[in-house]
Amino acid sequence: MKYNENFEKLPKSYVFSQMAQKIADKKKRGGERIINLGIGDLKLPLFECSVNQMKIACEEMRIEKTFKGYPPAEGYEFLRQKISNEYIDNFISVAPDEVFITDGAKGQLGNILELFGQKSRVLFLTPCYPAGAEANILYGNEVTFLSGSQENGFFPSPPYGEKYDVIYICSPNNPTGSCMTYEKLGEWVNYALFSGSVIVYDNAYSVFVSGDFPKSVYSVKNANKCAIEINSFSKSFGFTGIRCGFTVIPKSVGEYNRLQKRWLGCRCNGVSYISQRGAEAVFSRIGREEVKRRVNFYKTNAEILKIALKNLKLWYNNTVHSPYVFAKTPHGVSSTEFCEYLLEKTSLAVTDGAGFLTGGEGYFRLSAFLPREDILETADRLERIDLGEIATQNR
Repeated sequence: MKYNENFEKLPKSYVFSQMAQKIADKKKRGGERIINLGIGDLKLPLFECSVNQMKIACEEMRIEKTFKGYPPAEGYEFLRQKISNEYIDNFISVAPDEVFITDGAKGQLGNILELFGQKSRVLFLTPCYPAGAEANILYGNEVTFLSGSQENGFFPSPPYGEKYDVIYICSPNNPTGSCMTYEKLGEWVNYALFSGSVIVYDNAYSVFVSGDFPKSVYSVKNANKCAIEINSFSKSFGFTGIRCGFTVIPKSVGEYNRLQKRWLGCRCNGVSYISQRGAEAVFSRIGREEVKRRVNFYKTNAEILKIALKNLKLWYNNTVHSPYVFAKTPHGVSSTEFCEYLLEKTSLAVTDGAGFLTGGEGYFRLSAFLPREDILETADRLERIDLGEIATQNR
């Protein structure tokens, strides 16, 4: 029987599936309670304003007069208008019909590639969240990785002289936490315009941006001529279990706005009315205030983890734009070895940097999406680590 042979080009399992299996195996062996700082899932509950609106929406679905069937494939007008207004409030022109409601960023990073066709040349700036790259490999595209480093803030410069059909950029970056400056993002926009490329901009962590850094690719001049922006309510609004996000495709970026509408017609029945009403609530005054509180809470968690790493004399990316901490393993210890050591000796589960493609080896990622007591316990356990013991084991 025929199957997609491109599966053979992928790792045997997805990085977070591998982690889940290691955690399950560790639980069987017993020991301290495992604190999972690996997958970026949330432990704090939904905002009350979102829950209240979803309750009202559920009641509407119970009554024949207000019942909703299939949602519009592109999303309800009420939510697309709110998102459009959010851009306009930030001096960016995005019309409601340029906004498409999705079930989150992960699926859309793969779905969007169908607008470009098979055999496209696709560039990923790495380390990066692997879902988009793996989707492109499965689709049969020619995938190239361009690695960042500590020296360039994990954002390499454009490869002048090379031409790609699609360029995936994530900023603030998952896993490194680095955020592109206006100047650096402007370089990539100019490169895309010059080479005829389309930028797929993963902006799922935009609410974590601090200071004078772009919160959208469209903050940069002419980006609306070459960029598609993907965002999510998962990490910013706690929607990992609800599933809702959005993609912006300006009509000035070729035919892709029209093609997305056609793609939705044959591939999607939309996102539930209940989810979209919950997402709409986040744009209320109360919702905005709650977002700020939650973002500050997770950032404080990240700072606590950094203090523990500093006391260990381990290098970490000292960014303020992320709910993650990207740190370097002890000298001579691989990512996998160090992550397995942490799990066995301290019952701390962290993500292997090698799972974030090229440039990730030698690093590990900690998630700050935990209750404060778990973060404080993690800091205590980290400070019990004997780096000399790790080095001895790996000679």
